[in-house]
Amino acid sequence: MNSNSSNLNNPVVLILAGGKGERFWPRSRESTPKQLQKVYSSKTLLRETIDRALSITDISRIYIGTNNELKKSILKIEKKFPKSNFIIEPEGKNTAPIIALASLIFQKKYGDPVQVVLSADAYVNPMKEFTLNLKEAIYAANEDNLVLLGVKPNRPEVGYGYISIGKDLSLGSKVSSFHEKPDLKNAIKFLKKKNFFWNPGIFVWKTSVILSEFEKYASYIINPLKKSYPFNANELQSVFNQLPTEAIDTAIMEKSSKIVMIKSTFQWDDVGSWISLERVLQGDQNNNYHIGNKSYHFKATGNISSSSKEMVVFLGVNDLILVEEEDVILLSSKKGIGDIKLLLSEFKKNKDLQKYLK
Repeated sequence: MNSNSSNLNNPVVLILAGGKGERFWPRSRESTPKQLQKVYSSKTLLRETIDRALSITDISRIYIGTNNELKKSILKIEKKFPKSNFIIEPEGKNTAPIIALASLIFQKKYGDPVQVVLSADAYVNPMKEFTLNLKEAIYAANEDNLVLLGVKPNRPEVGYGYISIGKDLSLGSKVSSFHEKPDLKNAIKFLKKKNFFWNPGIFVWKTSVILSEFEKYASYIINPLKKSYPFNANELQSVFNQLPTEAIDTAIMEKSSKIVMIKSTFQWDDVGSWISLERVLQGDQNNNYHIGNKSYHFKATGNISSSSKEMVVFLGVNDLILVEEEDVILLSSKKGIGDIKLLLSEFKKNKDLQKYLK
């Protein structure tokens, strides 16, 4: 194996934490987005992710990819996080540009470390299995593969991307193809197939390998960055203006021949919206889910609630979502919650309502 122990034992971790998390409004706002909220535990989603990263490396090698405004909000909550360990993107351009930028920074600082890329809004359990799978992925990455983790689906999910795998290798399995978010018919079909997995967006690779794949398949992203690197903030803004908004999946992963998948043995879910709480929280016998103090449900089923009141009571209602904040109460049907982004776009047009977004 062409490994060296420092590469295996000291990966750098990039936590992507730049999203707005609009689907968690009114808890999630521009200044305190979803990843800074406590959703399914006593820790914020970001802290949960930092703790996962600490299971494979130390805090000095953990970086957060975000924007300047969110950096300030993060440091208010994560006071001990190293102030210099932020990869700042001038504007959100999906995952490919920030991963390319981080790779140049890691190359300059560390040479050729193995990188682990994590998203800041996932539910993962148990941690022990996650750590084992990630260490396996690090070994596979050290063989010059681009490695991703795959999660066995437990339902026909139309909101996730899928990976299909071919033959098993000594480390992991060869990836045959990627499938974008399917319709329900295909999601049911994928669920029945043994070689189909969810793509949770957990990536592992050597810095030199991802940079060479960028040059091969996405030179339009890496070349403008390389040309100006290292740059000041104004130069970075100017370069980012030229870059497309593109996911690492379409820029690199769907084109490269070096892709290997590790089968995960942990539970994973994207904590993407209020609906996702019924998959990660413990509910009562009538599938009611509550965050807060006490709740009481009488002839009420399938409700999701989050409130700081001493008691929340549901009487004779089904499939509702209730979220109470200091300045806003949101009441929605489960069916209607899919329109939350449309609702917020209406708020953006109304000066009187804009304050409830901040």
